[in-house]
Amino acid sequence: MVMHCSSFAIIVLTAITLASSESGVCDTVGCDVEDHVETVSLLQTSFETSGVRIDLSAGSSMEQEQTVHEQGRLATTDDERLNLRAVAAEFIAMTLFVIIGCGSAMGVAKVEGSAWVLQVALTFGFAISSLAYAIGSYSGGQINCAVTLALVVTGHLGAIQGFANFVAQMLGAILGAIILTAMYPEEHDKTGGLGANSVPEGRTFHALVGEFTMTFLLVFVVFETTVNPAAAPNSVVAALAIGFAVFLAHSVLIPLDGCSINPTRSFGPALVRKFIYKNPGSFADHWVFWVGPLLGAVCAAGVSTAMQP
Repeated sequence: MVMHCSSFAIIVLTAITLASSESGVCDTVGCDVEDHVETVSLLQTSFETSGVRIDLSAGSSMEQEQTVHEQGRLATTDDERLNLRAVAAEFIAMTLFVIIGCGSAMGVAKVEGSAWVLQVALTFGFAISSLAYAIGSYSGGQINCAVTLALVVTGHLGAIQGFANFVAQMLGAILGAIILTAMYPEEHDKTGGLGANSVPEGRTFHALVGEFTMTFLLVFVVFETTVNPAAAPNSVVAALAIGFAVFLAHSVLIPLDGCSINPTRSFGPALVRKFIYKNPGSFADHWVFWVGPLLGAVCAAGVSTAMQP
């Protein structure tokens, strides 16, 4: 204890001496230390509750920073207990996401003389940003099983927690679609199918490539804004960047297949439509909205992880 106090006193005296001899040094050193402490605090808050945590073991702040960089910013906890708050948050967020996103499409899709594609794309983007901010402190704001899978395969989320989050997302998507049937009866649904995704005849390969590419975009943005240690100073606006990525993906893919980039979002409306609508649709090409996004997510996670120091 005495040794630690002495070391601290020496550091303080050294800082005071440097400040008196050269005023600019205090600004540089002091601000860096404060920024580092604030950054570590932000990262710990964002990820600790979602099944992972930053390694804050004993050692100086500079040693901790080096450890964080060497271990890819996040270290899996030894505690594999299920975080039920994270599960509940993913369920609530996915329910609302389907209601907001698909509901927007059901109200304005294919209306002549309107910029309905832009409106729906913006709605999906704003929805994911808002909900990610809302539940980020509970689960990290995944709201997409493709994102969840990417975090699991790269070791940033435990398999048990990841599976529980996936189940919650699936149930939330189904509930959201059921609620939509009460808001928009089939005869008033301008999408004709609860906003479910569909592949145009003869364009299966095109849709598969599109879903892969746009999900790659989304997950790459997620990893480079929330997982990459270099992005720590900007982590507070990560949800905005992710929302922009969702908006861009929908702007490209809505005219092609309605844009999924989120298998759970696609499954809920498709399943409820099958049981409730007079025109039940088909699951024949539904695999495109699973294979494309999941492969794109894993590839994006791998590329991002390989690029990080």
